[in-house]
Amino acid sequence: MNNQTSVTSIRDGAAVSAAGTTATAVVYEAPRTFSLRELPLPEVGPDDVLLEVTLCGVDGSELHMFNGELEMFNGRAPLIFGDEIVGRIAAIGEAAREERGLDMGDFVTVESRWPCPEGCRHCDRGQYFICLNNTGHRGYGSIPLAEAPSLWGGYASHVYVPRNALLYRIPPQLSERAALFACSVLANGLRWTEVSGAGPGKTVVVIGPGPQGLASVLAAVRAGSAVVSVGLERDAERLAAASSLGAAHTVAIAPGENPGETAERIRALVGEVDIVIEGAGFAPAKQLAYEVVSPLGTVTNVAVASPIEQPVNFQQMLMKEIKMLNPMSHPHTVGKSLDLAVELLENGLDVGRLVTHEFALRDAAAAIDVAANRTEESPIKVVLNPAL
Repeated sequence: MNNQTSVTSIRDGAAVSAAGTTATAVVYEAPRTFSLRELPLPEVGPDDVLLEVTLCGVDGSELHMFNGELEMFNGRAPLIFGDEIVGRIAAIGEAAREERGLDMGDFVTVESRWPCPEGCRHCDRGQYFICLNNTGHRGYGSIPLAEAPSLWGGYASHVYVPRNALLYRIPPQLSERAALFACSVLANGLRWTEVSGAGPGKTVVVIGPGPQGLASVLAAVRAGSAVVSVGLERDAERLAAASSLGAAHTVAIAPGENPGETAERIRALVGEVDIVIEGAGFAPAKQLAYEVVSPLGTVTNVAVASPIEQPVNFQQMLMKEIKMLNPMSHPHTVGKSLDLAVELLENGLDVGRLVTHEFALRDAAAAIDVAANRTEESPIKVVLNPAL
């Protein structure tokens, strides 16, 4: 950990909760500052569920959140990160048991957002991630600690599940790691490739070979597209993973290479590019997307940009008649993704192998630095394991 990172505990470094009475949680206090707190476990009402977290993913947005780049979350601190959550039911109310068909000990995943009880226009159309009654995009990883019962993020030993939250039973064939990768990352890849129009006869360029990018490669290949995975020279292991998932080509960007040069190299390999999924988030990656896509093509923007505000070349978009899509996450895709993970496993591909690094809760800051490629590690998917 570098000297700008602070991790403290309110209990002299203790990372183990008192059994049955408290949960251990990593709390975001301020930019690059976590604390390890013990919080009371809530009483579980008739409609409620309490999960014991087995794994929580470290996702790309949290890399920006931890650095303080997303001001919205700074204003909500203290809060608990983590919206990629798998766990076992530790407590469940009677009404929830009957309505959900779940019981104590069941292995489940909970979605980061859920439809509003009022049934607004967006939720009725299936896109509850932009619910009209949830303008602050509140959900796991984004609700302040001050809001009872505080356990609103997966960087913790336990997570509270209210009545409207979406729970999915995890197929017994899947390991914890496979379930974690499928529940959000693979679900994203499925939706993003579907809305982009990936399919037979289409050439898809996926920029960024991180977990989301690799999931998009896998989904686009499965849809029948020819896929090019693009990363930096230092991404050699991730690009090798893309090849193992079926990418027809991989392209490593050399230091100092500009987006126009990279686009020429890609076109020399595949000719016309129908779809670009931009999953890296940095300005040169955005520029590459619009350089390499062919006229009448589609650019699908899925990554949080760094810096957040970036110029868009609308003239270039107009002259090439580029369609730009901005799909928000993966509504109604988790069940399909879990089924796909089982199908892939039966055909010899365990998506759990893409989870490469596990960290204890007390090492959450180090986990974020590894996931952000600030160390000598070569991660794909980084997760927190409260049992460590």
